[in-house]
Amino acid sequence: MENIITLLQSFHLNILEVIFTGIVVFIIGYQYGSQRVKKLTEKIYDLQKDVLDLNAEILFGKTETPVIEIKKETLKTNKLAR
Repeated sequence: MENIITLLQSFHLNILEVIFTGIVVFIIGYQYGSQRVKKLTEKIYDLQKDVLDLNAEILFGKTETPVIEIKKETLKTNKLAR
């Protein structure tokens, strides 16, 4: 503990200045982090909604988006290539 105090004194910093600066840095970091979390949460909810919509299309046969068809010819060429 004495080493920390001597280090702060060598930089001519008071312990109250260090605490105040630490609190300010923490608040700025917390605000920035909460904004990023909010954006990522919105992206996750959008992706979940897309997955649920695709599952509903598969289960109930809605054809709002084009479905990729697998041709038998491509399956045959894949088996021959092996």
